[in-house]
Amino acid sequence: MAQISRRIKIFLLNLLYRRLWVKIAIVLLILVTIPVVLLGVMLIHTSQEAVKNSVLNNHKEIVIRAAEEIGSFIKKPQYVLNIVAGMFAVTHADAWKQETILVELALDQPLFIRVSSLNLAGQEIASSELGGKLNWSYPKEALKEALKGRDYISQVNVLGSHTPYVTMAAPVKESGRTTGVLIAEVTLRGLWGIVDNIKLDKTGRAFLVDQNGLLITHQDKKRVLKNENIKDQKDVQSVLSGKTESIELEDKTGKKWISSYAPVPDSAWGIVLRQEQDEAYLFSKVMQAQSWTIIILSELVVILVSIFMAQVLAHPIKVLVSRIRSVSAGNFDERIEIIRHDEIGRLIRSFNDMTKKLKKARTRERLSAIGEASAWIAHEFKNSLVSIKPFVQLFPTKHRDKNFVDTFSKLVPVAIQRWERMLKDLSEFSSNFELNLDKTKVKDIISSVLGRMQEEFNQKKINVEYSTGNADLYINADPERLKEVFMNLIINAINAMPGGGSLIISEGLINGDAPNKSSYLEIRVKDTGVGIPEDALERLFEPFHTTKRGGMGLGLTISRRIIEQHGGNINVESQPNIGTTFIVRLPIQPLIQE
Repeated sequence: MAQISRRIKIFLLNLLYRRLWVKIAIVLLILVTIPVVLLGVMLIHTSQEAVKNSVLNNHKEIVIRAAEEIGSFIKKPQYVLNIVAGMFAVTHADAWKQETILVELALDQPLFIRVSSLNLAGQEIASSELGGKLNWSYPKEALKEALKGRDYISQVNVLGSHTPYVTMAAPVKESGRTTGVLIAEVTLRGLWGIVDNIKLDKTGRAFLVDQNGLLITHQDKKRVLKNENIKDQKDVQSVLSGKTESIELEDKTGKKWISSYAPVPDSAWGIVLRQEQDEAYLFSKVMQAQSWTIIILSELVVILVSIFMAQVLAHPIKVLVSRIRSVSAGNFDERIEIIRHDEIGRLIRSFNDMTKKLKKARTRERLSAIGEASAWIAHEFKNSLVSIKPFVQLFPTKHRDKNFVDTFSKLVPVAIQRWERMLKDLSEFSSNFELNLDKTKVKDIISSVLGRMQEEFNQKKINVEYSTGNADLYINADPERLKEVFMNLIINAINAMPGGGSLIISEGLINGDAPNKSSYLEIRVKDTGVGIPEDALERLFEPFHTTKRGGMGLGLTISRRIIEQHGGNINVESQPNIGTTFIVRLPIQPLIQE
């Protein structure tokens, strides 16, 4: 698991550090995601507050209209009593006439359970119950208030038939003087229908309380018939104090409610509407879920668009990098079609101009190199021909001379081998070769070269030290080309130590400073020879530059090209009379170990 975690971490770091489009995508995501999420959160919060306020206001409007309707219901019997009292005062009706009016009133207005006319002493004059006497106990406050010239309404009571009712009284006035009292019992069953019809979904129900907090109407009629008092509840206290509002509250069981209430006009009663918050705000939760769904989908679209835009923006740069690598490998015919007119388009145009100039410069360089090589080859061939020409001319006449033939056999093959070596170096220098990459162990390559040169070391009295810090390390490389490089470096080291010395070869792994930096395998080839003058170091890798007699000056040039084709580099450190160190670095992509 640790290895898998490490590989995932390396993959993500490489993806982040080595992919420009990933960086662009991340920037676009940050620039777009943060405003979208913030805007979404603000809209959700605003919409929730708007829905909440809308629900509270709607509930308040419902209870206000209900209170007005209840007020109208209560005013109606009181208004009728006042009308009848006025008729008695105007007509000076006697007992028989009053009884006739009261009976008709009870028959015409079912709200009235019974109605009686009283004198100032509280004695019954007439009743809606024909032939009946006043056999019910009306509140004494009713008579007192009416005698003072004021209307009266009692608290709610319940008849034996489980019918809620109130007692109402109205004064009979003649010329501003109270001459009698009308007293009636009024059923409240009609209020049940008004209040019970106020329903909101499953939990939204209304109830009505009187001035003392007693339930007048409720969906649970048993609580009404028991004369339950709920004045200790917060919303009931508020409505009885005359407030009209919508609030959120929590009952004794921990359940949360929305409570809206309003006092009934011209009375001390109040109506309350309650609904569970979860149900009341259900639309808000649905809207919130939909909003988050939209935000998430928007983010997915933003991610896809950001990735697409990042790849579109990074594609020209990717193409440019690919072409630059091709140019660095020596292909100066690379061109990129210009289809943009922005900064990237100008960059591509500059690249195309650069490749043209590089191609011209390489042509001039090659012509110069060819001229220099031609002069050098002509000079070398001329010297070789001068040395062997006499032998060739004398061969027909002296071919029987044993000493002559022995000298001829030694001199001519050496000259021919020298010509072959010069032509081979020149061919490799002038051609573009491809690498045959394979899984390669550098230790095996160097060990092979050292084995082939062992006789040379023994003859020149050279001590060889080879330390492998990463013996099991493999890289992707062309083994034959690397053999050519290390052979050349070792031969140079041998030539630099004509009187013997030490050849020290070491390997080491250099890790990159950051995840986007490659790791390198570093090989150092150090000798204790005569060293290289400082003025010669600058031109050491230039073609046809050599300090050796008979050398063509292409060995280090070809070696550097091979190393650079592997994606590496080669450098040199030298001090006269102390020694020289060639430093070869080869990239490890990826790191392969057995």
